[in-house]
Amino acid sequence: MHYPIGLLFDLLASSSALPWNITVHFKSFPEKDLLHCPSKDAIEAHFMSCVKEADALKHKSQVINEMQKKDHKQLWMGLQNDRFDQFWAINRKLMEYPAEENGFRYIPFRIYQTTTERPFIQKLFRPVAADGQLHTLGDLLKEVCPSALAPEDDSHHCENQLLY
Repeated sequence: MHYPIGLLFDLLASSSALPWNITVHFKSFPEKDLLHCPSKDAIEAHFMSCVKEADALKHKSQVINEMQKKDHKQLWMGLQNDRFDQFWAINRKLMEYPAEENGFRYIPFRIYQTTTERPFIQKLFRPVAADGQLHTLGDLLKEVCPSALAPEDDSHHCENQLLY
């Protein structure tokens, strides 16, 4: 129920139709089935928490801590209002690869699972191997969830895990 909308779309959409019809109810919220979001401010706070978590992994929180409150607001408003230029003017700072520090410390990632008791996998993953080679997405998957990759002579693939 609480997977990100993009993940749900990837899991459920077909090429011919959207995966769901949305019905908005204004009474009798299903408190037992869903977490109630109290306000837009709560969504913004969750988004900023995720941004801060990712920056802590990538840059030791240096980038987000150097930003002003207006930068945080611009990042959020750009996302909320679908204004890429407004969003990217701030987000690009979070995506810059600090060459003088040999790049990002860790790569923030989360793999959502639909078949296990753990709803997602999240662990520290360095972008560069001990021998200096850059890791690929395949390297990450091999390390954190090898079951997602089928051996070359195997014809079945795991379709219950998505990386975001």
